[in-house]
Amino acid sequence: IHDYTDYGEEDIESDTSDPCHNNARKLTSTAYAAQLHSKSRSPAPDEVFDDIDGNFQHLNDRVQFLEKQLTNLSEEKSNTDGAHYKLKDENSVLMERAAFRKLNTRIHMLEEQVKDVEVKSDERVSDEQKKYKDILSRQEREKSEQMEYFTQRLQNLEKENELLKMENPRLRGEIDRLKIEKLELEDKITELQVEYSSVMNENSDLKLKFDRERETTGQLLDELGKELGELRQYKIEAEVRPRRDSQIQVQGRYQTLQTEIHRLKEALTVEWNSLSQENRGLLELNEDLNAQLLSRCISEGRNLTEGSQEQSLASELEHLTKTELMGKVQEQERELLRLKQYIDKILLAILEKNPSILEIVR
Repeated sequence: IHDYTDYGEEDIESDTSDPCHNNARKLTSTAYAAQLHSKSRSPAPDEVFDDIDGNFQHLNDRVQFLEKQLTNLSEEKSNTDGAHYKLKDENSVLMERAAFRKLNTRIHMLEEQVKDVEVKSDERVSDEQKKYKDILSRQEREKSEQMEYFTQRLQNLEKENELLKMENPRLRGEIDRLKIEKLELEDKITELQVEYSSVMNENSDLKLKFDRERETTGQLLDELGKELGELRQYKIEAEVRPRRDSQIQVQGRYQTLQTEIHRLKEALTVEWNSLSQENRGLLELNEDLNAQLLSRCISEGRNLTEGSQEQSLASELEHLTKTELMGKVQEQERELLRLKQYIDKILLAILEKNPSILEIVR
């Protein structure tokens, strides 16, 4: 309101187009009030009323003018507010445009980044596709090679199966023959064991007999030595003591004793040589028998081993299922192991009782 009042006073002072103010004198509201007051003291009533009417007319004109100015000010204010709002709107629009341009710039940057990412992603996808194609081609090639290998293997197995089926009757006959030979060899081994036991018993008996004969011969030699010593002592005593007997009797007795001793020595020597020769013959016979037994055991053990192996191979061919084949193979392996252990026991027994047989074999 203060602004409007000042604005109106400035317009009153500066307005020269008003018809009631054609004079060059400018009146303010204070001067105008003073003029009215001086005129109210005038003695002429008509002039006073004229002046009052003129003043009222002037005031009405001024009020109308002020209303008009107020209207103009309101319009100007409205225009100013409109311009302000317009400028504000334009500023908002400009800010929105700036933000939009910034956003567009950001969008362009993001689009460029997206394009870069898409390019890199396409390159990555291309590389992965290439790797996948390489892996796939390699796997297909390996699969093809495996299929060829398995096909060839299957054909070979089928051929082997046909051959084995053709060989099956012959092998069964061979199995039967080997079983018979196995039984015969087992019987022979049993006989050899009995023979070996008999030979070992005879050898033990001969050793005991030889030991007894040697002991007897030793005792006899000891007795003869004692008698010879006694005779020598008797001869010395006979030479020293007085001759009560005749010299002829002494010499006869001495010669008789010498002859008896010589005869006993010859008999003992002959018996000793006979026993030694018999013992050597028995030892040689024992060694020969042991060597023959060892050779036969080794050869028969080898035959049994080879026969067991052939039998296990034939047993594989008798059946076609995997389970039965494995069972037969394990059974033949156990039998082979048992035969080998049996032969090893025979060899160990020979080595313990007469190891010189192996040296003779070699």
